[in-house]
Amino acid sequence: MLRRWGVADGGVNDADSRELFRRMVFNILMDNTDDHEKNHALLVVRPRANGRYRLSPAYDVLPSAGAHGYQEFVCGEDGHDSTLKNAMSQCHAFGLSNLEAAREVERVIAVMGDWRGHFKACGVTDADIDSIAQHVDGNKLRVQREEFSARDYESVGAKAPSRRFKRPR
Repeated sequence: MLRRWGVADGGVNDADSRELFRRMVFNILMDNTDDHEKNHALLVVRPRANGRYRLSPAYDVLPSAGAHGYQEFVCGEDGHDSTLKNAMSQCHAFGLSNLEAAREVERVIAVMGDWRGHFKACGVTDADIDSIAQHVDGNKLRVQREEFSARDYESVGAKAPSRRFKRPR
């Protein structure tokens, strides 16, 4: 819906698509497996003019602390598999080239570097942080963060094809 009905003025649609990709990557790395359609809402912009959509602010972004290894939403060619490789496999659906998407993944990984400090600043107890860390900093997710490199995608970094859709009449 975002691609088809999103606000295209000033590249907003592209920015929202990029942000949605980052959120998917963040959910994978934060072990937030509760990423169903109710957690990725679209807001109607100028409803009387043309009713275009914008991505809503993020909400309900919490670690599941279950290390299930899957997302509620399909993330890529491997379906619900909760991996960066799977997310990267469908980056073109977000209007991103492989290299652009890989750079966005690296941005999310950098933010994840201080997740404990952010949680602490928000009042999360040390005991809860330690409990969450068992999953977020567990082998599966930690290794994905440590081994990911945008350089692996430089040779396939051509610009993704535009995926603009015309509004149905």
